[in-house]
Amino acid sequence: MKPVLIPLLLIVIAASSTMIAQASNPPLSDTRQEEIRVNILAGLEHRSMEVQADYVQLIVDLKRAYPTYDFEYAIIPLMDKLKNESDPGIRILAALALYEYKDSRKAKFAIQQTAKYDNSERVARHCQTLIRRWDNRTEHPTYTAHLVYPF
Repeated sequence: MKPVLIPLLLIVIAASSTMIAQASNPPLSDTRQEEIRVNILAGLEHRSMEVQADYVQLIVDLKRAYPTYDFEYAIIPLMDKLKNESDPGIRILAALALYEYKDSRKAKFAIQQTAKYDNSERVARHCQTLIRRWDNRTEHPTYTAHLVYPF
């Protein structure tokens, strides 16, 4: 009985995750968008590298979950991270976040320049890959949680 149960369970999990990914995300109010903007800008300037990386990842997640919302205010701080950060991992993450701004000429230019002139071969190689794929993107499934606050 167990050999039949495991594949069935995997099918149910896959089907439910697909349904969650297809659900529309709840809209963001103007005050919520402003809170997000303030927190993202503060988080990108935090002294802890881990916190900065979390906020860069948050930008990626928000751009995927809410593609129609304006997150342009994060482009300049992300470009600064891409150019000036000492940790190559953070620079790669900043390039990935800039990649989410597919209609931004500034973001594409910053990634192109990093691909050409960066001292780190690893960062340059990742940026070259992003530029090659700039016009041939594949859609990523977006998973979001709807939070209900008790107050």
